[in-house]
Amino acid sequence: MKILIVDDDAIVVQSCIRILELEGIKASSAGSVEMGAKLLSAEGASASFDLILTDVKMPGQDGFEMIRQAREIQPAIPIIMMTGYLTTRTMEKGCCYAADNYIAKPFTPDELIDAVRKTTLRQKGETGK
Repeated sequence: MKILIVDDDAIVVQSCIRILELEGIKASSAGSVEMGAKLLSAEGASASFDLILTDVKMPGQDGFEMIRQAREIQPAIPIIMMTGYLTTRTMEKGCCYAADNYIAKPFTPDELIDAVRKTTLRQKGETGK
């Protein structure tokens, strides 16, 4: 499995990468929506991602824009949004943009792995893979 992490906070990105790699999951990162969309749309097997983990609050374009662009580039990719502002409004907006799951910051390693597993299993169940 390979995950694309889109977050402008280097500490969050490095923490996520460390947690995921301990589980045998490869991770790449982008510090902005623009970079995330570029990596997602790059051709070749090395650019193929199984899931996107995106922050909501970022300077410039936000995580909702990342979700919108990801749905244009790779419509079926599972997307988890991360936020330190998990409110009903944020969750509803995430649903409108077709996020598959969400996780509140700060989260534990177990919460991150659980969200990734639940989201990928749900996706596999829906697509029959």
